[in-house]
Amino acid sequence: MPGPVHPFTDFHKAGYSYLLFCWVVFLLYCLLYQTDQLLKTWARQRRRRNGKRRRTGNDKEYRDITTPLDMINDLLRPLEHTVTVPYIATMISLKHLLGMTLFSLINFVFCYFAPFKLHPEVESYEFPILGVLDRRAVYVCQANWSFAIILATRNNILTSLCGLTFEELVPIHRWVARVGLAETILHSVYRWWEAAYANGHWYDAFMFSEEYFSGTVSTIGYIILFVPTFNYIRRTYFRTFYYTHLVGFLLGTGGAMWHEWSCIYFFAPPTLLWIIDRMLRSYRSWYQPIELIEVEQYNEKIIHAKFTYGLLDKFRPGQYLFAAFLTGKKGWRNWIEQHGDWYPMTVSDIFKKDGDSSELAASIHIKALGDGTRNLMEAVRDEKKVALRVDGPYGPRLRYLDYEVVVLFALGIGITPGLTILKDCVEHTIRRSSVHRAYLIWSSINTDEVLPFTDYIQHCMTYSSSVQLDVTIHLTREPDHEKCRQLAKSLGCTVIQGQRPNVPERLDKIAHEAGHTNVWVHTCGSVPFMTTIINEATKHNFDFHHETFEF
Repeated sequence: MPGPVHPFTDFHKAGYSYLLFCWVVFLLYCLLYQTDQLLKTWARQRRRRNGKRRRTGNDKEYRDITTPLDMINDLLRPLEHTVTVPYIATMISLKHLLGMTLFSLINFVFCYFAPFKLHPEVESYEFPILGVLDRRAVYVCQANWSFAIILATRNNILTSLCGLTFEELVPIHRWVARVGLAETILHSVYRWWEAAYANGHWYDAFMFSEEYFSGTVSTIGYIILFVPTFNYIRRTYFRTFYYTHLVGFLLGTGGAMWHEWSCIYFFAPPTLLWIIDRMLRSYRSWYQPIELIEVEQYNEKIIHAKFTYGLLDKFRPGQYLFAAFLTGKKGWRNWIEQHGDWYPMTVSDIFKKDGDSSELAASIHIKALGDGTRNLMEAVRDEKKVALRVDGPYGPRLRYLDYEVVVLFALGIGITPGLTILKDCVEHTIRRSSVHRAYLIWSSINTDEVLPFTDYIQHCMTYSSSVQLDVTIHLTREPDHEKCRQLAKSLGCTVIQGQRPNVPERLDKIAHEAGHTNVWVHTCGSVPFMTTIINEATKHNFDFHHETFEF
């Protein structure tokens, strides 16, 4: 067993002080965010009491208050420019790159200088030798990995405190974990080298003592966890990534606690939160009432499902659910895949189940892209019995109703979150919404991919609303001119054949028509598509939100 715990060495203090510093910074941000929300809620209520909405961006009587967080965001807006870092991140803003650089420097400072107080027997600061630095670094690493565990949970109080939701915290989870990995590599490599040098054989280093053996077990666990996290493996073999993540986490964390008892101080609280999160997710998905009303195949690629779910009253447009479809395939492997494969899906509509009934139902459209969704397509086509499990909803409560102009860009099946937002805009009264104009720019392949959604668009176009709608559909590979003409006529919108949206030109035109910067942009689609829209929106100082499924 590991030796006695000495919790007040400088190694431990480096981890404690770093942990305290990070929590203080985080709680200060939470205080700033909560103040921002209180001020905006007050401004929203004042507008509703007036029974009017802001007419122009310069109308001081109805302008919402500018909060300190708004001023900070405006200052940092140029840094929202988004880039791709090969092998590291498919979409990351300059703001987040600079933030992670600063975060890495802070880690460096704590590894070298914490606890920022000289030992009584030392007269002046000396750079720590490698045998001291590696232990400082591994305790700072433990603090980082405790954060990483919390950031990977779907249900925790942090999201309510800071306003960042699960899908926004997942990229931060990756970056924090990678910094911790660099710190633990320093510790592991140095200790193995030291043991190999002392024993004369490199292979003896892994089992030199119980302490070294437990450290080897922990390191193997974390290797199993980290290797499949590279973008190519995660996106191409998600099941491999998911299950190795679970196995690696349990093996690595258990091995670390065995290796050094003081790891329990850092890992036990977040691991407990992780267990609670898993229990909540199990309760939501297996014990909340759910009924699959209908599931049908629209064409060779799209499935449409309608269902009721006990937590739909908490859903807000733009949010998403995790769904698992049970197709009844036999065999242990199929059972694991069906019960363990949870797919993030945006909701395309929320409606009352039986007209005047108070019970809500939801509609989701699924495009068959991977093995799981293709198996679902086959089951629906063969009219086999299908069951549904749902966990959610997750995602932010988007504040698009506070803006005068809402712009929705969508690519392919990415239209689904845009439809719920568009419907919400047209159905809200003037008293509860500032929106007076909404644009929908949708790029799809052909009319067959548009037909499953025509009812939703027609509902918005014909709804008696004060919101002016501008809907444009781009059909990039539709050869039939007559189909395009009929689609434009039936929906009352513009259909452009054989062209993708010219995003810079379109946003320039919207900026000119809006006449001010009170514009909110939403986008859902491929990474290049969303990156272009984010960068163009940033140039015009528009607020924006993009959907992400980089889990």
